[in-house]
Amino acid sequence: MPKGSISYRALRRLLGTIGLSKAWRYLSSYYLWNAFPLSGKSQRLFQVVGVPRSGTTLLSSLLDAHSEIICLSEPFHQWKYDGFVYTEEIYDITGYTVWKKHPALLLRNLVQKSEKRWVGFKEIYYSKSHGHWSNHHFFKRNHLQGVLTIAIIRDPREVWKSLILRHPEKQGKVTARFIESWNDLVQWIFQSNVFYVKYEDLIDDPANTLTKICNYLDLKFEDTMLCAKSRKGRGDLNALKGGGIHTNKSKTEYQNFLSKNEILSIESGCGHFMQFLSYV
Repeated sequence: MPKGSISYRALRRLLGTIGLSKAWRYLSSYYLWNAFPLSGKSQRLFQVVGVPRSGTTLLSSLLDAHSEIICLSEPFHQWKYDGFVYTEEIYDITGYTVWKKHPALLLRNLVQKSEKRWVGFKEIYYSKSHGHWSNHHFFKRNHLQGVLTIAIIRDPREVWKSLILRHPEKQGKVTARFIESWNDLVQWIFQSNVFYVKYEDLIDDPANTLTKICNYLDLKFEDTMLCAKSRKGRGDLNALKGGGIHTNKSKTEYQNFLSKNEILSIESGCGHFMQFLSYV
């Protein structure tokens, strides 16, 4: 794996050595989400956002398959933890196989140099209860600055099921911050009139759902979008491998994995928006 910039690795190592790892986490997060604010003035920049395990990587990979779209997968998180962003696919634009500067500068570079209509990225949404992970303000600020937003929402019971399959240690008790984060994202979407799609619609009817997104971006749908290409980045590994959409996923699969208490906790905590979205 490539290494991040020397200064980035040196600072992280220094703070860890003197017992300031926690300080590094908060300082690096603040710098990550607040340095070099993004602007939508070019009318070419967009962001894909959703809570973990809600289909953000899949959606971004399908969008990236369009001939007029670049959509990076978690460039901000990758830069924070690896010190670089994979840019092999856009080498002809950047001149680098990995980008070691701040990811916002990468996006600016792409907006300036790419001939494609849209330049975008996807990142995971974390609300204020997630401590140093929290980045909800980043998406909200971008949206207010004119960066186009595409949100994806998934049934929170299915989201929790997917989380515990990946992290079995979480099973048994639905965390308050999970409830808060899902609600916070959906509330922002409705209050700010953010464009969104449902994960279930993307799986059940990908062509129609992607066509709606293309209409929003003032583009024509392309059949190539139904089969994502393999690429590097952070996110769901299966989605990054590429390929078509698995349309045989059950909407009610959570019942086979979650306890009654877990289901009731989610339905009680997220019930208002779940009802509005026809999940209950």
